[in-house]
Amino acid sequence: MIDRATQRYLALDELREKFANVLHTDRVVTYCGGGIAGSSDAFLLHLLGHPDVALYDGSLMEWCADPELPLEGDEPSDS
Repeated sequence: MIDRATQRYLALDELREKFANVLHTDRVVTYCGGGIAGSSDAFLLHLLGHPDVALYDGSLMEWCADPELPLEGDEPSDS
């Protein structure tokens, strides 16, 4: 989401392309490992005009601490 040369957010048209798969959904909940990167995505979705964006600020650190909560992902490879 950041232009490495300028250390600024990408242009809005580039961001719109990156978020194209969620811009037309009813609601987006962003998250990450600890809540920081997820807040950036929530901010950008708001800038792009998405009407219903939320941040799960507990993110994966909080979610993974509760073994009762569902979690799916790729299995680690043996290589």
